[in-house]
Amino acid sequence: MTETIPPSDLRPTQLYVNAAKLGTVLKRLDGPDHQFGPLPIYEFDGERYLTDGHTRAFAAYLTGTETVSVEYDENLAEEHDLALYRECIRWCEDAGVERVSDFTGRVLAPDEYERKWLDRCSRAAERLGDA
Repeated sequence: MTETIPPSDLRPTQLYVNAAKLGTVLKRLDGPDHQFGPLPIYEFDGERYLTDGHTRAFAAYLTGTETVSVEYDENLAEEHDLALYRECIRWCEDAGVERVSDFTGRVLAPDEYERKWLDRCSRAAERLGDA
């Protein structure tokens, strides 16, 4: 089921946004009525979080888009490690990244994004896989 919510209400599961990817999304905008979704969400402990589409969500926020479409990520538990998502949520909470608007000042160059975010996730996935 798809619904619409303000992008400012979206809760992230990542700490940073890749600047190059954000630039690509912003260049592809086709006007004020651009559709950024549906963005996948999943419920953890009674709260709904983005599971993907963080760059599109931040672009929607930056461009003043009033609402975005979201859709429940029905296959997340079967396709991905929920423990890793929970760890990412803890990292976000610890860093004060609790809404898409909190990506302001957290847009990184691709190499820095890979080092600070993707490598961190890979290390956590390996550790959780060993648990």
